Amino acid sequence: MKITKIEAIPFRIPLRKVSRWGAHGVRDSAEHVLVRVHGDNGLTGIAEAIPRPVIYGETQRSIAHIIDAYFAPALLEQDPFHRQAIHERLNVIQWNPTAKGAIDIALHDLMGQACGVSVAEFLGGELSPLPVSYMLSLGDVDSMLKEALEARDRWGITAYKIKAGANPALDIERVRRLREALGASAFIFIDANQQYSADVAIRTIGRMAEFDLVMAEEPVPIGLGRLRKKVADAIPVPILSDDSVCTLVEVRREIELGAIGVVGLKTPRTGVWESMKIIHLAEAHGMPCWMGSQGVSGIGTLASAHVALGASRAFPYPADLGNFVKQEDDLLRSPIELREGAIHLPQRPGLGASVDEEKLARYRLDG
Repeated sequence: MKITKIEAIPFRIPLRKVSRWGAHGVRDSAEHVLVRVHGDNGLTGIAEAIPRPVIYGETQRSIAHIIDAYFAPALLEQDPFHRQAIHERLNVIQWNPTAKGAIDIALHDLMGQACGVSVAEFLGGELSPLPVSYMLSLGDVDSMLKEALEARDRWGITAYKIKAGANPALDIERVRRLREALGASAFIFIDANQQYSADVAIRTIGRMAEFDLVMAEEPVPIGLGRLRKKVADAIPVPILSDDSVCTLVEVRREIELGAIGVVGLKTPRTGVWESMKIIHLAEAHGMPCWMGSQGVSGIGTLASAHVALGASRAFPYPADLGNFVKQEDDLLRSPIELREGAIHLPQRPGLGASVDEEKLARYRLDG
């Protein structure tokens, strides 16, 4: 099989509700890029690239440009199964993680289709229901509780991530109230988006632990070095990594430093190829992984779910993939099935994703 064409199509789908996190995190829509890789056998692999300028420096326009001007010409006539050679070509250009990640995901979708198996099976796993969590945005406590209970009653979700960091006292109150409302069986963790100082993190998370907090995502800035280890050693719950582990090298650094207890993985920025390397590195150190979201729509949700199921023993926690329901619409022809707190993937080759061309025409931004 040979690659004949690669497309990068910017699109915008509004969210049902504005999502807020951290000091600079506000989204009212999914403004992403659909990536399609065409093979000479008539098959097409798809993926979703996620611009996050404040994290990776990529924009919707820069992703489309780097793919059109550099990556697509470099990969034409290449065999998708020659993954090492393909990544050598991609890595001639530095960084651009989600542009590369989307191409890699689309290639795995293409390979899975060519082999007649799902991506999860292509990676050695199997399709099964994948438990998910739901992210609760910053806001007043009553609104947060209402949102959590609606997600539980509608989709059976019992795992929740609370955005935190701006007001430690309020953060503690949010954890306490959510635990009281949901009971002992609920899975509750926080994401402070690096906003606590080391001492504040130790005090605040110590209090949260009284309400059975499971883990704390990036409570302090990633540049604090050994102060991060101080926090990890002092708090009674594991630190979940995210922005500190965007690459395989960074994962090794944080594990060796002793600054994390759970390796956060986000397939949009590492694709499938490097994600599997990170998973194996974590396994070699006896450390569990967690699948994050990056605010993906349906296409990105399917990709991350397949990776989590492809290495399911490495992922003991609910995947943070329940947030596609916050969008007003999707590009998928068939919606993702979410029930009993879990995603149920379609029994189809590759990612099992099919784009609704009418919806794509409605939401695409390139005319």
